Amino acid sequence: MGRIRRYRTALSRHHRSAGYGIHSPFAFNFVLNVLRERLPYYCYADLENLRKAVISATRHHLRHPRIISFKNAKLLFRVTNYFGPRRVLQIGTSYGVSSVAILGYSRKMRLALYEPNLDRYPVVGDVLKPYLGQIDFFSDLEMALGAYEREIGSDEEPFVVINDLPLTGDEQAIVRWLEPLMRSGAVVVMRNLSRSDRMKALWERLKASMTDGQTFTNEKMAVLVAGHKLPLQHFFLWF
Repeated sequence: MGRIRRYRTALSRHHRSAGYGIHSPFAFNFVLNVLRERLPYYCYADLENLRKAVISATRHHLRHPRIISFKNAKLLFRVTNYFGPRRVLQIGTSYGVSSVAILGYSRKMRLALYEPNLDRYPVVGDVLKPYLGQIDFFSDLEMALGAYEREIGSDEEPFVVINDLPLTGDEQAIVRWLEPLMRSGAVVVMRNLSRSDRMKALWERLKASMTDGQTFTNEKMAVLVAGHKLPLQHFFLWF
């Protein structure tokens, strides 16, 4: 969706984001108490300071990925905190701030991180150093998917954060692995939809593969909640 259309639909999105017209109890609670939550959490100050430090450390780079906004880092923490996964698969991280937002809710959780370009951004090592005991690093996507699937087994639904698509062809492997899960149960958080045609296409493909569950998006970030005995509904919101 282009910027002009987002502006044209701003009023209706804002109305829905306040809970009007949302009849699903799960969706109503998720929109008002997670996506639109305004109360502070204990980790927000640390996230803000970390983000500022990364910006300062990378300010001389001529070419670098966009650092996650403080607003979206807080949102990523809240979504993770709400679902409370024991293990998370993250695809792409750039400077590691998004990974810290995920890990912030529990010292007991583990993160499988697929990021083949870590050597390009040395600052990531400093950002993630306090969390090394919780992270398994992968430079190969197929290995990351296989290892994560073995970790969660059959008693845990996947929780996946797709920050970006580091390599050409990654989306095909993700679709092959995730599509069957979108018919049974998974939570997928996607970022950078408005900045990457590949990310937007992947979002549309995964959404189309759902037979039940709900999606929530502002066309920049999206949360797909498959299964969970939810009716198939798609919410276009302001958050």
